[in-house]
Amino acid sequence: MTTLLFEHPWLLGAIGTALTVMSLYGWTQTGNLIPLRIGLGLAVVTILLLACNVLIVTDAERIRTWIVDTADELQNNQFEKVMKRLSPNHSIRVANTADRMKNVKFSIAKVTKIHSIEVDKTGGVPTALIRMNAFVEVESGGMSGKVPRWVGLTLEKRGTEWFILDFEDREPQHEFINSASESLRPGLQGVR
Repeated sequence: MTTLLFEHPWLLGAIGTALTVMSLYGWTQTGNLIPLRIGLGLAVVTILLLACNVLIVTDAERIRTWIVDTADELQNNQFEKVMKRLSPNHSIRVANTADRMKNVKFSIAKVTKIHSIEVDKTGGVPTALIRMNAFVEVESGGMSGKVPRWVGLTLEKRGTEWFILDFEDREPQHEFINSASESLRPGLQGVR
């Protein structure tokens, strides 16, 4: 419910507008004041909910911005900024990839589709599991390549910031072939 209220303003606006228009149409057809009052009430509620939607920024919305900012930093080869996004508790996979990134020059790094962002606040440290597709164009050792990948990220929140705890990458069709990857679920393997 909170996802509908705070992360989908177009859907919320469309539903509120449709209900308001139907109520006002009922008033114009019957002349009865009850549909008029209901329509005006629905219009006010819709406007208030849309205002709340714009003013309240959820963790999922912050993470979407965080992902785009990280991709921009990679594309601009700002590795020191990307390294600051790593959790002190990051996995060995993350450490190995960070070491290999020093020899890679990115010309394109972009997220092509975010499939899901699942935020879990039940443990002591809030975590998030992101499933997305990304595309990079890189040069390493005199060779260049265009690489589309499916990427799963596990983030942890420290204070107000999110940090990379673990990740996995697979063939770009992974989301369609196997929509549930368990390797990034809590109880991560290889976390140091």
